Amino acid sequence: MPSTYRVLYGPTLPDRIAASDAVGNVLAMIFALYAFQGSSIYLMDVAMLLSIISFVGTVIVAKYLDTGEVL
Repeated sequence: MPSTYRVLYGPTLPDRIAASDAVGNVLAMIFALYAFQGSSIYLMDVAMLLSIISFVGTVIVAKYLDTGEVL
């Protein structure tokens, strides 16, 4: 997957952060598709949780890179 390559060998830190967000979204979609196919509500919960954690992590790291502090 090209995003995994960008996470490992990205030229800058913001490129790596954006790629890790993309990898998290792809994994969340995989879990959502498995949940839909297997009629498992638990995998849908995992997909939603992974999506939320990926988004919040990206926002926190972006804010840290911009201002130098998290809060």
